Amino acid sequence: MNRYTKKQPVLDRIVLNSIQKQAVSCDIWPQLVFAGAGSGKTRVLTAKIAYLIEHLRVPPINIFAATFTNKAAGEMRERVESLTGLPCGALWIGTFHSMCARLLRREAPHIGYPANFTIYDRDDQISLVKRILKEEGLDERSMPPRGVLQSISRFKNACTPFESIEGGGDNYYDRQVIHLYGIYQKMLKRSAAMDFDDLIANAVYLLRGNADILKRYQNRFQYVLVDEYQDTNNAQFLLVKLLGAAHKRVFVVGDDDQSIYGWRGAQVENILSFESLFEGTRVFKLEQNYRSTQPILDFAHSVISVNTNRADKQLWTDTHNGAEVAVTRYRDDRQEATGIAERVAQLAANGMRLGEVAVLFRTNAQSRVLEEALRRAKLPYVVVGATSFYQRKEIKDCLAYLRLLINPRDDVSCARVLNVPTRGIGAKSQASLFEAAAKRNVAVLELIEEQDGTLTGGKAAKGVEQFREIMLLLRDLVEQQTPPDEILKQILDLTGYTSALEAEDTVEAQNRLDNIGELVNALTLWAQDNPEGTLADFLEEVSLVSDVDKWERRETSVNLMTLHCAKGLEFGVVFLAGLEDGLLPSRQNFDDERSIEEERRLLYVGATRARKELCCSFVDQRYRFGRLIPMEPSRYLDDIPRERYRFDDRCVTFSAPPAAVSSAPKAKKPRMVAREEDHTQETSYDDFSQEIVQYRMGHHVSHKSYGRGKILSVSGFGKDTQLTVLFSDGSRRKLMAKFLEPEVW
Repeated sequence: MNRYTKKQPVLDRIVLNSIQKQAVSCDIWPQLVFAGAGSGKTRVLTAKIAYLIEHLRVPPINIFAATFTNKAAGEMRERVESLTGLPCGALWIGTFHSMCARLLRREAPHIGYPANFTIYDRDDQISLVKRILKEEGLDERSMPPRGVLQSISRFKNACTPFESIEGGGDNYYDRQVIHLYGIYQKMLKRSAAMDFDDLIANAVYLLRGNADILKRYQNRFQYVLVDEYQDTNNAQFLLVKLLGAAHKRVFVVGDDDQSIYGWRGAQVENILSFESLFEGTRVFKLEQNYRSTQPILDFAHSVISVNTNRADKQLWTDTHNGAEVAVTRYRDDRQEATGIAERVAQLAANGMRLGEVAVLFRTNAQSRVLEEALRRAKLPYVVVGATSFYQRKEIKDCLAYLRLLINPRDDVSCARVLNVPTRGIGAKSQASLFEAAAKRNVAVLELIEEQDGTLTGGKAAKGVEQFREIMLLLRDLVEQQTPPDEILKQILDLTGYTSALEAEDTVEAQNRLDNIGELVNALTLWAQDNPEGTLADFLEEVSLVSDVDKWERRETSVNLMTLHCAKGLEFGVVFLAGLEDGLLPSRQNFDDERSIEEERRLLYVGATRARKELCCSFVDQRYRFGRLIPMEPSRYLDDIPRERYRFDDRCVTFSAPPAAVSSAPKAKKPRMVAREEDHTQETSYDDFSQEIVQYRMGHHVSHKSYGRGKILSVSGFGKDTQLTVLFSDGSRRKLMAKFLEPEVW
C-alpha cells in the first residue's frame, strides 16, 4: 500500500481527547480554540486540516492555513499528507509573510510593484534609513535609525498608510518620523522592494482596494485557519477578516496567556475579542496538558492567574508526581551562572542528554556569564538566536549580488556590493552616483549600465566600469537559466571575492571562505530539491527564514536562548535565570500595566517549556557597566504561594549586603512617581538600585526654558543621571535629570 492509499477515517487514526475531537469535527463557523501550553494545539490544527480535506472533501488549494514559522508549516504539511494519504502540495500553508509574498508575486502590479520585488531584511532597512537621514541632513543621534524603523513598523502593522497621516505629528520628533516614513516608502518603491511589514500591509491594501481580486481569493480560500492567533497584529487580523468575510469559515487556535509579542505589534485583544467580532463563534478550551508535571503547571498558573486581561482557564495533567519547582537566591550573576552549570553537570552525570536542557533569560546580554560558566565546566552549548548564518557579512554580500541580478533596481544591495571587494569606488564617488541616480529618478545600477564610464573620474571610473561589466556578464548567465549555484560561483570568481579572502591569509578569512562554501552547498542542494525553482525562489525562501526555522536540537549541547526565542519549544529541564525586577519585568515597563501583564505572560511561557524540572533563580547583585548593581527579586515571585516551590538560599554574607531575603523572595515594588533627590546627603547604596529608575528612552519631560521634549537616551545612575532630550523646537540637549520634570507616563 503506497502513502496515498485510502485509510480509515481521520478521526479514527489520530488520538484526540473529547474536547479536541469536538473542535476538529465541528462544522458550525467561526471557531475559536483556546489551546493552553502543551495541550496538543498542533495536533488539533493538523487534524482539522486533514478532516476538511478527507471528510468534507475540501480541495487543499481551497485552504489557507497560517502558522508563525516556516518549520512548523513544513512539519504540518507532512503530517496532513501522512494522515490523509493524499498529496497536499497545493495547500496554502505557511507564515503570514510567506503566503502574502506568494500572493503579491502574482498581484503586485495592481499596487505598482513588479512581480520580482526584493524583500528587505532588518539590515537592509537600517541601511536605507541611514541613507535617508544623511540625505535629509538629520543627525542619527537625534533620530536613531532603529527607533525610526520601529515607529514606521507600528504604522505598517496597524495598516496606516503614509498618505493618511501626512503632515501629522504632535511634536518635532513625531513629525520627522512621519516625514521619513513617506520618503522611506517612496525609496522602497523606487527600488522595487518591500520590507517584512509591507508584505502583509500591502496584501491588505491590495484586497481592500480591488473588489474583484478580493472576491477571487475569498472564493479560493473557502477555509481560513490561523495558528498562534494571540500573536497576530492588526494587519494580520484585517487579512483574516477580509479573506473570511464572505463565508465566515474561520478557525483560529491560540492562547492569550502566551501572547508575548506586543512590542512588535501583536494584539492579545484579537483572540480575546474574537467572539464579539465574529458572530456565532463556537469556543473550545483545551486545558489538559500533555507536557509538564502538575507542580510545574501549578507554579505557572500562580504566575498567570494574576493577569486581569485573560480568558478563564487552568491547565491540568494526569502526571501528578514530579520534582518541586526550585527557586534559588544567589549572591550575584557569576555565582548564579556557576550554580546553573554545576546543576547541569549533575544532570549529565545522571544520564540526561544535554540537548534536553535549556537555560532561558530575558536579555541577550545575560548569556555571556552563562556561557563562561558552561565553558569552565567543559559543558558544550549552543546559543539559539545568535547571529544567523544568513546574516553574516560574507553571506549577505553574496546574496546582495544575487538579489541585484534579479532586481537591478535594488539600491540597497547595489550600495552593499558596489565596492566589495574593493575596486576604488570610495564613499565620495558612491555618494555622487546615488545623487545622480536620484536626480534622474532611476536606480544606481540602471544609471551605471546606461553610461559609458563618464559618471566618475580617476580610479573610481575604472572601478565603476569594472562593476558594470561584471553585472552584465552575470545578467547573461541568469537569462541563460544557469543553475543558481553556478551563478554564485561565477560571482565569486568574476568579482575576486574568494581570491581577496585567500590573500588575507587569516583565520577569520578562512572562516568566511568556509561559510561561503556552505552557501554554495546550500544552493546546490536547494537546486536538487527544487528542479523547477529559480534563483528568485531561492532568494525569497532565504529572506523569509527565521532563527527558529534554522535551529536544530543538538543532543550533546545545552541550549541557551531568550524567553522570546523559546516560544513553541520544550525541554526536559529548564533553568529560568535572572528573575529580578529590572530584567523580568524589564525596568522599561515598570510604569505600563499592559506591558507588566505581557512580561508576566513571558515568565509563564518560560515556565511551561519544562517537562520534568523547572529551576528559577535571582541574584542580589548583578554586574552592569562594570559595577555591581543591587537587584530585587521579581515582583512576579510575590504572586506565587510559598508551597508551590522549594526555596534555596545560596548567598554568602557581605559586609554591606543589600536587603536580605531570609526564607523566600519578597520583592519591593519600584516607585512609579518622580522623586526629589537630596543632593546634600552622601550617595547611598540604594542610589543605584532599580527602585529609583524613573526615566527611560521614549518618555516625555519638560524644561522651564526649552519646553517639552522626548528622551533619546539615559546615562548615569541616581543623582548623576543625565538625559539626552530632543525638544519640540528640534534642538537636542544633554541635561542633568534634576533640571527636568517628568510628565505623567
